[in-house]
Amino acid sequence: MLTVRQIEMFRAVMITKTVSGAARMLGTSQPGLSRMLAHMEDRLHFRLFDRTRGRLVPTQEARILFDEIEHIYKGFDDLSHVIRRLAKGEDRLFRVGASPSLGHSIVPPMLARLTANYPGLTIQFDILSVEQATDYLALQRGDYALSVFPIDHPNILSSRIGTGRMVCAVPSGHPLAASERISVADIADEQLQSFRPDTPHGRAIADMFARAGRTLEIATYIRFAETAVAFVANGMGIALVDSFTAMQPHADTVRFLEFEDPGVLPVYINRNLESPRAIIGETFEEIARTALIGLPRAPKT
Repeated sequence: MLTVRQIEMFRAVMITKTVSGAARMLGTSQPGLSRMLAHMEDRLHFRLFDRTRGRLVPTQEARILFDEIEHIYKGFDDLSHVIRRLAKGEDRLFRVGASPSLGHSIVPPMLARLTANYPGLTIQFDILSVEQATDYLALQRGDYALSVFPIDHPNILSSRIGTGRMVCAVPSGHPLAASERISVADIADEQLQSFRPDTPHGRAIADMFARAGRTLEIATYIRFAETAVAFVANGMGIALVDSFTAMQPHADTVRFLEFEDPGVLPVYINRNLESPRAIIGETFEEIARTALIGLPRAPKT
């Protein structure tokens, strides 16, 4: 059996046609290389070269052996090519979903950073409702999901990576529109667009009103924060929405006000524990955590 070093030296001689050229190619001495060739022939029990007038002429056996070795080196080259493409994220599809408010605000810049790191990466992005999020990962339709709620499933890991907060959307002509900060008491008698109490947003709002000792009365139930803002812009009262929704471009007819004691909306990154995690996923997790850390905080009281 030949060693890797012996194969390397034999190949160098076959390529350069001389011992001196092979020695230069490998950065070794000519005598050492000559001894290695002689040792190889002893182990193989056949000659590799005919020595004629100071030249090495490959035998037929040497040419056959060289062809086989070149097949092996071609395999190594192919392997290196695959490794480089994997490291760059080329020929890969990365599937990520998000709750609507996150998907319309913080996720696009996250994915922009990801594709900057992996220029050959293809993205599949999906907006997910609460009802869709579990199946999205459990059935491996996506690699990651960002949500404002933990996903309760034995095969899904939900990690809290940050928080948003509830803010108040009011018409720009509203008496409170010029306020820097408001309280729940300031809006207790307003016509309120809100969420069902069994939703993440609805629970955060109910908790705010409970802490303030106020009764929560809903004028209109909506499913998505963007809908609530559209209702506010059309004169249908005010709405409590998350700070991620407030980050999005909106008409000048709506103002977003901070609360003195805002409700908290956690952000989770979720993935299926049974799905293999690639380096692209690890990079996305790092980007997501960094993005949440860098978000503006609620003003202190």
